[in-house]
Amino acid sequence: MADNNEMFELLTKIYSEFQSMKSDVNERFDTLEGKVDNLESEVRKTNVTIENEIKPKIEALFDGYKQNTEAIYELTDKVDYLQSDINNLTIRTLKNENNIIHLSKH
Repeated sequence: MADNNEMFELLTKIYSEFQSMKSDVNERFDTLEGKVDNLESEVRKTNVTIENEIKPKIEALFDGYKQNTEAIYELTDKVDYLQSDINNLTIRTLKNENNIIHLSKH
């Protein structure tokens, strides 16, 4: 009978410790669940911020980049045209100088 009482006390102790561990685990899961809920909320806020604030700004920056690139190409074309004009004027100037030299010799 003493063995039964000892066994019963041991089982009662184990059950008590198990209930205590179960309670601790449940508390930890509840805490973890709260943290996951907070994390989900923060992710939603971040996604909303990205969609409503950051994405439009990136698109605006890209549009500005495209406009700048187009302006640079236009300026490059104008510089090329001006360089062509300068080359033509240089050729004419050299030709006229040669004509002046030739005429001054005669």
